Amino acid sequence: MLDGLDEEDSLEEGGQATEKKRRLSMHQVKALEKNFDVGNKLEPERKVKLAEELGLQPRQVAIWFQNRRARWKTKVLEKDYAMLKANREKEPPRNCSDCLHSPSDNRQLSGDDCPLVPPKSSPEMTVNGS
Repeated sequence: MLDGLDEEDSLEEGGQATEKKRRLSMHQVKALEKNFDVGNKLEPERKVKLAEELGLQPRQVAIWFQNRRARWKTKVLEKDYAMLKANREKEPPRNCSDCLHSPSDNRQLSGDDCPLVPPKSSPEMTVNGS
């Protein structure tokens, strides 16, 4: 059932051997990587076929693909971040004044420029005859 898997002892803090950690062989990893390159999503039929070919449980194949997608996503994000950072470093530094409009656009409104006029009240809006 576990053909092709290497076993490695794992130790607890006290140094006592516990359950053996099973690792995939290089052949299995290469076959899984090749299939991942074809498509990173795994259909049920493909999962079963791949598990049979590699002597693994379908669940092991599914978990391997899930973990591989997580590593792939991390690498893509790191690559995108590095590219954005490099592009950002190429740009000249921005001054706050670059973001501001002309001084006339930023002047405060005074009462002379924009007098406040109360809205005309309609008969429906009057309350208590006022």
